[in-house]
Amino acid sequence: MMEVIIGFLMIFFISLLSLAGIFMISLKEQTLDRILFILIAFATGTILATALFDLIPEAIHHLEELISEGFAINENFVFFYIILGFVIFFIINRFIYWFHGHAHEHDNKMVCYENVMEGKNKPVQEKQIKSFALLNLFGDGMHNFLDGVVIMVAFMNGIPLGIIITLAVAFHELPQEIGDFGILVYGGFTKKRALLFNFLSAIIAIFGGLFAFLVSNVNELFNLFILAFSGGGFLYLASAELLPELLEQKNLKKSIIQAIIFIAGIVIIISLILILPHE
Repeated sequence: MMEVIIGFLMIFFISLLSLAGIFMISLKEQTLDRILFILIAFATGTILATALFDLIPEAIHHLEELISEGFAINENFVFFYIILGFVIFFIINRFIYWFHGHAHEHDNKMVCYENVMEGKNKPVQEKQIKSFALLNLFGDGMHNFLDGVVIMVAFMNGIPLGIIITLAVAFHELPQEIGDFGILVYGGFTKKRALLFNFLSAIIAIFGGLFAFLVSNVNELFNLFILAFSGGGFLYLASAELLPELLEQKNLKKSIIQAIIFIAGIVIIISLILILPHE
């Protein structure tokens, strides 16, 4: 029961990252760029390592246990769920991108946020809410629900696994939430409403955690499915969504810094896996 309580607390902590916009809005664009520069590189390393060294091995371990208990499950079963997670995350990402999602094209360069400070000295005027902002909220709600499921299942399989998954999710969510805040403001929301609705979208993760808790008590195969599914989703996030952002960097010095931060993210996750005993 303690694992479940900690799981819900960590999900709520992840939801609070949606309020990051309140701290970022006063920063200069160059400062924000440097913060995102570090976070995205580190998030890529942590998410990739979490998928390959934690989520997928844990799913395979569950599969082996189920087979040893007499369940007639093919060994390729887990890999089907991994590729399913990869494909579903691809579809969700395409859905968000098609409707003006997380990344925006600005001056022929992909960036993670819009200049929400544009026109800050002009009188405030009522704006019509653009459809892409509402669709972005819907897409984020789906994504956050899945985050809640992943974190809860991880904690129900042991606190060490939960800590590692929460860390990986946090470093991915922070730059994403900054981008989401910019999207809502750009789409017609006031800054206060953007913070509120971004938080409401993020809090959906708690319902994901509750769903995982209820379903896992009914079907133990659900844990295997979510671990493998999340492993595939994390592989997609790292390889197809985050890594291309790093490859856009042409400056040699910054590329070296990114590589070091990327490797540091991998090393930290592997170190946590070795230090924290898994149940």
